[in-house]
Amino acid sequence: MSGPIKSKHGDISKAPTPQNTPSSVTNSYLRSQPPTVPSIEEEDPELLRQIANNPHLLSMIQGKLSALVGKQSSYVSTLPKATKDRVYGLKAIQLKQRKVEEEFQKDLLELEKKYAKKYEPLFVRRKNIIVGDVEPTAEEIEEGYALEEEDDDEDDEEEKIKEINDDKEKADKEDDDEEEAESNEKGIPGFWLTAIENLTSISETITERDSEVLLHLIDIRSEYLETPGFELIFEFEENEYFSNQFLTKTYHYQGGLGYSGEFVYDHADGCEINWKSKENNVTINIERRKQRNKNTKQTRTIEKLTPTESFFNFFDPPKPPKKAEDEDDEDEEHDEKHIKDDEDDEDEEDEDAEEELEARLELDYQLGEEFKDRLIPRAIDWFTGDAVDYYPGEEEEFDEDDEEEDDDEDDDDEDDEDDEEDDDDEDDGQGQKDPPPECKQQ
Repeated sequence: MSGPIKSKHGDISKAPTPQNTPSSVTNSYLRSQPPTVPSIEEEDPELLRQIANNPHLLSMIQGKLSALVGKQSSYVSTLPKATKDRVYGLKAIQLKQRKVEEEFQKDLLELEKKYAKKYEPLFVRRKNIIVGDVEPTAEEIEEGYALEEEDDDEDDEEEKIKEINDDKEKADKEDDDEEEAESNEKGIPGFWLTAIENLTSISETITERDSEVLLHLIDIRSEYLETPGFELIFEFEENEYFSNQFLTKTYHYQGGLGYSGEFVYDHADGCEINWKSKENNVTINIERRKQRNKNTKQTRTIEKLTPTESFFNFFDPPKPPKKAEDEDDEDEEHDEKHIKDDEDDEDEEDEDAEEELEARLELDYQLGEEFKDRLIPRAIDWFTGDAVDYYPGEEEEFDEDDEEEDDDEDDDDEDDEDDEEDDDDEDDGQGQKDPPPECKQQ
């Protein structure tokens, strides 16, 4: 489980764990290590022009350069034998250190699992209060108000007094209506939807249609796997959209550690959503049009289903390519000596598709981490909006954007003034997707 949310006034340090800080997909099999190439002095422009105008020669050069990717530097081989022996001795020492590091990460993972069990009853009670099965105790309520007062003490005094007066006036006017509403209201309706909408990275994936479905979300929790990884569990009350009670998303890490000494993200498994009807499926758009038969003059309605952006696409994650297939493809490319122009275009398209897939995989992984490390542990703070102040970097980025906009406005004002001066001078002078894996039901 993650540590405290980082403060906007400074980062609250926490030890990295194999679950909350694994290497991203950029450190996995999707991205090759860039080659180390020495600086190249400027050559004869005429020679460069001839090479550029000869696509076959250029392709051969590119093939030779690509073969150098991942090759070790020859610097070590130039060292004296005694120095070289010391270098390889250090490699052996580092290997022992990596073994200790791996043992540390495994022990840390077990410690996380141990404390996850201690968090579990607290999250169960939170869920029961949200859905209205139980009420918080008097002691819990009193302590919650005390925490709120502590937070208010940090606010501006004048703003605090104004808010208190406004609250009192509003309470006097709506006291009777509130008492009647509270007597009929159960739990905290829309708790998870409100919390998610305050977490920008996730809320950007939510459409208006998604919001109607997410109103039926009653709990989000995470569980560790036996192997390195975790599972997100979304529990819904009975609704008119789909028959699933649970939607799950499972994130798997590779068995060994990456070069950084952390577990490396490998892939994610989603689940199948059993939509009750096409109309209630928020991941597709339905386009209907009438078609008339030229011979019989009869008309019929044609339906066209097209995928659309939706939060629920989260449960149908992108699939990474198999490493074995990638290695075979690379070997074939290296063996080819002559590449046609149309094949070059296909390679560029493949490269663009790979970059797009890589971006989707990284985003999918980041969303899973957001749920596990930010939303679930601090759900009440995201619901009230308190956690927004502690979201690392967001406020600073927002302020920088404002400053840039202000600078742009100042520049625009100066340009307008210059234009007006110019005008004055002129006046003076001139007058369907494939279904994802089955959902693991709870």
